[in-house]
Amino acid sequence: MSHFDLSTRTQRARTHVHALWADDGWVREFGLSNFHRISHRAFRSGQPSPRHLHRRIPRYGIRTMVNLREEDPDNPMMALEADACQRLGVSLEHLKLHSRSLPSPESIHAAHELLNRIEYPVWFHCKSGADRVGVMSTLYLHWMEGMPLDQTRQLRLWPYFHYRWAKTGLLDWFFESYLRDAEREPMDLLTWVDTRYDRAVLRKTFRPSRLADSLVDRILRRE
Repeated sequence: MSHFDLSTRTQRARTHVHALWADDGWVREFGLSNFHRISHRAFRSGQPSPRHLHRRIPRYGIRTMVNLREEDPDNPMMALEADACQRLGVSLEHLKLHSRSLPSPESIHAAHELLNRIEYPVWFHCKSGADRVGVMSTLYLHWMEGMPLDQTRQLRLWPYFHYRWAKTGLLDWFFESYLRDAEREPMDLLTWVDTRYDRAVLRKTFRPSRLADSLVDRILRRE
């Protein structure tokens, strides 16, 4: 449950001002929202502001918002998102993913279940719109649009600002490891996750760049 009073326009405006600083919202509000179309019925971005939601949900006929950040009642921008979705009659789903670690088997299965359950068009978002949303967009294109994983191109430096050389590159490593194994022994992604996927081994074989990590963690302040 939100800790913010959003019962009046004035209260919502005050919470929005707070969110511009507390959640680095000014970067996305006045700079880079990282909004992109994935397909005719799916979109991706960083954390949207109320202005973005009220403008883009009607424009693109969005029926479901998917938040890939952890639910946080102390986060003012998430409170504003929930309020806007309720006012616009849009479903809001939550699925916790991580940007600097290999996805768990449970999160991959949860993503599969969610993608097969929600109403489309859908808008996926994380904080910056680069890493976690890149994973979800990849899974969406593969499972829901039938696109081969090596053709999805949703984890890229341009135009999404995803850095595969930092710890965020573990997300690329996850998909690349599956594709290598599937080339030797064909199997679908869920079967691989359940039978061959070893997070500990894959983590030890990945070598991020310290310089890239500093850029992502200290300058870009990725979540």
